[in-house]
Amino acid sequence: MTENDKDIIETEPQPEAPKKKHNRFVQYFINLGARIKGWFVDKFLTVKDFFSGLFRKKPKDEFAYDGPQLSKGEKFRRGLKAQSGWLFVAPALILMAVFTFYPIVAAFVNSFKQGYSSTTGAFNGWGFDNFVRVLKGDTGTGGANFVQCLVNTLILTFISVPLSTLLALLISVGLNSIKRVQKAYQTILFLPYLTNALAMGAVFATFFKIIGTKSYTETVGMVNIVLGWFGIDPVDWVGATSPHWQIGSLSIPWAKYIVATIYEVWSGLPFKILILFSAMQSINKQYYDAAKVDGASRWTVLWKITAPMIMPQISYLLVTGIMGGMKQYSAIVGLFGETMGQAYDMGTMVGYLYNYIELGQMGYAFAGSLMLFVIIMIITFINNKVTKKRTTYR
Repeated sequence: MTENDKDIIETEPQPEAPKKKHNRFVQYFINLGARIKGWFVDKFLTVKDFFSGLFRKKPKDEFAYDGPQLSKGEKFRRGLKAQSGWLFVAPALILMAVFTFYPIVAAFVNSFKQGYSSTTGAFNGWGFDNFVRVLKGDTGTGGANFVQCLVNTLILTFISVPLSTLLALLISVGLNSIKRVQKAYQTILFLPYLTNALAMGAVFATFFKIIGTKSYTETVGMVNIVLGWFGIDPVDWVGATSPHWQIGSLSIPWAKYIVATIYEVWSGLPFKILILFSAMQSINKQYYDAAKVDGASRWTVLWKITAPMIMPQISYLLVTGIMGGMKQYSAIVGLFGETMGQAYDMGTMVGYLYNYIELGQMGYAFAGSLMLFVIIMIITFINNKVTKKRTTYR
């Protein structure tokens, strides 16, 4: 073998060692790490290029004309003019910062201050004592109970909001088919939305109240009179002897729930009818014509065409309805009085906050408001996930 042959053999490429095989679980994390590393590298290069271009001197074009040199005052004036858009929105941003963002941040910070006094600003230390006492009902001040108010709010919200949305959908379908008296019905149905909730709740409660003394009853209320036609004894719907179920320390005043639910459904219908009826006007009539040719029933048309086409509006009403239901207060006070029934047995979350604000226990009020905020965010997130898939046939 010659020297040249040895050199050829030595310079021949050696076969690569076989790559180690991983199972799918390990390979997934290897690929994930590579993607994360690539993302950080891309971001680093983007930032690097930005600052390099910012401080790099641009080459001067020999044919470019510099133009007149502007004074500092003129540069400032032109720069201010270029940012004039911010001046238009500045008042709104300032108001939001003062009356929205600052209270949210202040409530978050003060909820962790133990023994906080709103008048002096003094507190005993930082911790979760306010949250623990609120959840246990161990505030030492009496009044509203957090768990009772939370259960009341959730029950009323998750019964009244879906029920009112369903009724609004059915009424909107009926209005859509009535052409002659459509505007008159819209006006009548929208009137409750324009009325003060507190006054409307007080008037609504008279339908259920038993008016009189122990020895003499002047009237048992319109609802009880109607029930009496069917042989049903009068029920104290909103009074001190209103029937309820007791589950441990938790009270379930079912009669008051019925009254509050009827009121919430009735008062929430106008706005929902307006939204759904307007959405139905934009549905292409060709879908209904095609369904008529195919012999589809009205029920099939409602759930297979109308409802899917206006699903974004239905989702919007559910989200806003749940958020509004979690913040209900005025109507409950109108129905059951300032103490929201007997010792806050019909108290809501917002009523709970107002109760402790009046008592001067701001730490408990801040803790309750923060928990209410978290609960609303969780419910809204779940609702968005459930209604994520929308059928629109556009």
